Amino acid sequence: MNKKIKCVIFDLDGTLIDSGPDLLDSLNYVLKKNKLKSISRKVLGNLVGGGAEAMIRKGYGFLNEKIVVEKIPEMVDCFIDFYYQNCTKKTLLYDNVFESLKNLRSKKFKMGLCTNKKQHLTEKIVEQLNIKDFFDEIVGSRKSIALKPETDMLKFCLENLESSPEESIMIGDSNNDIIPANKMNMTSVFVRYGYGKLDESVTPNFSIDNINEILRILNS
Repeated sequence: MNKKIKCVIFDLDGTLIDSGPDLLDSLNYVLKKNKLKSISRKVLGNLVGGGAEAMIRKGYGFLNEKIVVEKIPEMVDCFIDFYYQNCTKKTLLYDNVFESLKNLRSKKFKMGLCTNKKQHLTEKIVEQLNIKDFFDEIVGSRKSIALKPETDMLKFCLENLESSPEESIMIGDSNNDIIPANKMNMTSVFVRYGYGKLDESVTPNFSIDNINEILRILNS
């Protein structure tokens, strides 16, 4: 790599954590409360991503049920309340995540977390999975900042880390991560093992199958 990277920023879901099972349980809780069938884990990859409302809409679509738009805010609140209480029951770190974060920290990289997951949920999850202390800055969803793929969250994260885009790298599993990184001239890394997918028009600088490959990229 030609650039000298000093700052490493990660997405959360599908990048550091496999949160799908707990998210599916939350969706099924909402569906059950609305007298609908549960959805099998077999189709989980088609449902995860975009937040609670998106998952609920996808769930209704998968079941070929018509959603009552006026009820969506209530269902989203129900989803999030259940998820907050159960967000680490089945969620696990992906292989080599803890070791890779520890290694990066030992090499004095600035480290950030930038996720569209709500801030209070993000804080709880990273604390319960014992990775919170690896990060110098944690930016989750909040009303004052536009979500990814807008660039606002990444800009906010970099400003607080006192890092420039050119000396930073963004690692994630979807368009939401790669698009803003590319727009900002950050080095972008797509993880192929997550739930997300990239549009054909979106090209990352690197693609990896395991998070520990980040160290090779940074040393290249």
